[in-house]
Amino acid sequence: MRAPQAVNRGAADNPGHRPPRKAPGTVNRLPALGILCYSAASLVYFFQNTIASLPLLRSTGVYLAVIADYVWSAPAAAVVMLLFIAWFFSYARRPGAAGIPRFRHISLSPLIRIVLLSPLFLFTLFPLRWAQRGFTRSLESFPDTTPLDAVGTLLILAGTCLCCLYCFVKLPLKITTFLERVTSWFFRLKESTVIGLCLIIFFLATGLIAYSVLDGIPHVEDSIAQLFQAKIFKQGMLYAPLPPHKEFFDYTNIINDEKWYSQYPPGHSLLLTAGLLVGVPWLIGPLLGTLSLVLFYLVTKTIYDEQRIIMVSSCLLLLSPFFLFMSSSYMNHTSTLLFLLLFLYAYLKMFASDSRWYALLAGLSLGYATAIRPLDAAAFAAPFAVYALYSLFKKRELSKHQMACFVIGTAFMVFLLLLYNQLTTGNPFSFGYQKKYPSLGFWGSSQFGPPHTLKGGIINTSNNLIGLNQYLFEWPLPSLTFIFISLSIAVKKNRWEYLMLFATLSLMGGYALYFYQDLCFGPRNYYSLTPFLILLTVRGFLAVPGWLRERGFDAKRSEATLYILLFLCIMYMFSSSLPSLIKKYSSDYWWVTDKIHKAVEADGIHNAIVFIDVWYPPGVTEPNRIPYGSGFQFNSPDLKDDVIYAMDLREKNGELMSAFPGRSYYLCKIQKPMSEFTLIKIEKGSPLSDSTS
Repeated sequence: MRAPQAVNRGAADNPGHRPPRKAPGTVNRLPALGILCYSAASLVYFFQNTIASLPLLRSTGVYLAVIADYVWSAPAAAVVMLLFIAWFFSYARRPGAAGIPRFRHISLSPLIRIVLLSPLFLFTLFPLRWAQRGFTRSLESFPDTTPLDAVGTLLILAGTCLCCLYCFVKLPLKITTFLERVTSWFFRLKESTVIGLCLIIFFLATGLIAYSVLDGIPHVEDSIAQLFQAKIFKQGMLYAPLPPHKEFFDYTNIINDEKWYSQYPPGHSLLLTAGLLVGVPWLIGPLLGTLSLVLFYLVTKTIYDEQRIIMVSSCLLLLSPFFLFMSSSYMNHTSTLLFLLLFLYAYLKMFASDSRWYALLAGLSLGYATAIRPLDAAAFAAPFAVYALYSLFKKRELSKHQMACFVIGTAFMVFLLLLYNQLTTGNPFSFGYQKKYPSLGFWGSSQFGPPHTLKGGIINTSNNLIGLNQYLFEWPLPSLTFIFISLSIAVKKNRWEYLMLFATLSLMGGYALYFYQDLCFGPRNYYSLTPFLILLTVRGFLAVPGWLRERGFDAKRSEATLYILLFLCIMYMFSSSLPSLIKKYSSDYWWVTDKIHKAVEADGIHNAIVFIDVWYPPGVTEPNRIPYGSGFQFNSPDLKDDVIYAMDLREKNGELMSAFPGRSYYLCKIQKPMSEFTLIKIEKGSPLSDSTS
């Protein structure tokens, strides 16, 4: 008996194509198999501690750690590179391309790509904490996941694929028609209306988060140091004179030897200065994020003619928690992304016209990004610079005048950065990092801890990719799923997409060479890639229905199923992920709080010095400067504040008291990390130690 065929409404678009036949029993079993996968995932999550304590798994982890010490080697890196080259040729050398030989038969090519990409996909899921048996540079380096979490995620992904496969065939036509009308209505809206609403919603949301969730203060040592530098700029100086008894004000990432200033390049601090001048420095991040969303829309519109890509991409960027919370912060990654997007937009316009102004703007934007985060700017722009040279000398798409303007713009900004280095560090080619630490921290060296190695680079890359899978969208599915789908089904790409892909790999490679990595609001070192990862996601998402139609599925049912899946993922983000992130970031994130400063104001303390306990947790032998950020960020460079915050150096505190006579003095004693503390008034000359009460 002949089995009925899968419904193929798109068959008219492809006459002569014979859709695959599916047995009704096989299709009907798919939801049951999907539910079985979901149930197994629930059991893995619920009984995770019990499973992890099994002797077999514990001994396996020990053996894997030993093996890892031998695997992280140059030969292993060569194998990964060969896998990537094999994938690239199977992806790029498709049959039918003029002058390009056939790498594999077309029927095998997708399978080859999937096989080659599967290890890379697993690399973005399974944490390598078991392989890091030695020094860890940051408490927040590793994602808050375990190998069993990754198994649960794979089970959820498998269950979702099975349920989607069922819906590709069996989704009721009433639902399909309804969703088709809804999406058609959405895509008929004016772009200006949709983008305008996105901008308003984003600015209001990030402003609310910055003020109410993050308390309008910086929470990370990097941004606290750059806010301090902005205060120096506001006073019309490049650096401040040393404070009396400078050891009491020796905060992390602040240079405090002959001059007092931040170790970071000046670009982001200059933008924060504008916020200080108008009294709302916390609003700079939301403003930079909103402008980034505008530029992302312009870049997307310049590359694509398809309205669906433009509108879905802009909405997904708006709904990315990674983009949302980072844009609400003081972090310099927000300004770096803004100027990289401005560079990319001007770069695209430079190719589309003969204008030298776009070329100059592209150079100035890239140069300013270099004055914020040099590694991000250099790594991201490298493929674009190579292609510009190729277009100048080989394709003749660019004129020499355009290239000259681009180089002049970049060189001018780099010259100003080198001049800043000369005036601060005394050497134009020596950054503040090198003044603070013995090295820049690239391969074979580090700014602290053991030297950076290939093993460390692999683990850092794994941590960042796992972080992207979690933080980019905060879906129950891995956030990079549709990117791997787009790479697996060989979605046709234009030259700009290839350049963005190579820029992504270049930046990932650059940070693999760098010693430090952490997850701060997400994998912050990869934050500059967020818009381009979203573009690749949307390209994969929108290409799946057409790919399925070629294999006999109904394209409309497939498209409706994917929009239902997208809606459910977004609802999960709003109902589960977003509330947990708000709770996490509002709970004195990174041990920094405004509660101490508010307590000082509430107690009516004036003309005082508050010594902040830096000996927490009990037993530390060196000052823990992280809690000191809760007070240091309220100091001005000239220390003429009504209340000055200093580190508690115990028996040495009397020296600072003598330097500031006529003030009252308090000790902020910490019981728990910033959640419990006590303000204790002390008298000049009294001994200050752990037993002070």
